[in-house]
Amino acid sequence: MTSKKTFKRELKRLNIMQVARSLFLEKKHNAITMDEIARQSGITKKTLYNYFPSKLALYVHVFDEKLQQLHNELTRCASRELPTDKLILALFNTLFTFTKNNEKFMRLFWTLDSDEFGGVIPEELIQRIKIWTKAMSDVVISVVRNGQQEGYLTNRDPALLIHLMSAVNKGIFIHTNKESRFSIADIDPEVLYKEYIALISTGLFKPLADNEKDTMP
Repeated sequence: MTSKKTFKRELKRLNIMQVARSLFLEKKHNAITMDEIARQSGITKKTLYNYFPSKLALYVHVFDEKLQQLHNELTRCASRELPTDKLILALFNTLFTFTKNNEKFMRLFWTLDSDEFGGVIPEELIQRIKIWTKAMSDVVISVVRNGQQEGYLTNRDPALLIHLMSAVNKGIFIHTNKESRFSIADIDPEVLYKEYIALISTGLFKPLADNEKDTMP
């Protein structure tokens, strides 16, 4: 059984994580201090350091938490008993839904650069992101390769298909969520996503009837 002391410690750790996550998603890493995190968590800075040795450790933990969540959701989806073509679309839908529910984190993930850290992204963060990215890619690559072996999918590079899936997903949210004053795309991301899925599922061009071919320029 978990002791009362252990339970309280875990509650405090979760509270710290919630505060840190909120701050990291709203402000730049270098604009946040451990004092601010401790104050909003209702604890002293000394107590905060008892849980996390540095602000970077907290930041990396936020990325670990969210990327592991996405990895778990993709893994669960990949294990579903579906035809390969439907399974690929289900994986894409999993990525889209996760992004919609965690858009602030995904925008941070997409735009992460050295300015956040005064010029150099910490190697620890880079390595964690690489580990989770590879783990997620391996899940989707396995599904694509199985589909190719079964004859369901064309023989395209699975890694390129994953990059395309990721790029389209990112583009949908960036394109439909520009600042309101630009008024570039007043479209719900889900509408754009469904249109894309319809296109890749059925194709953009219909085959022409013989009499239509004769009228082609």
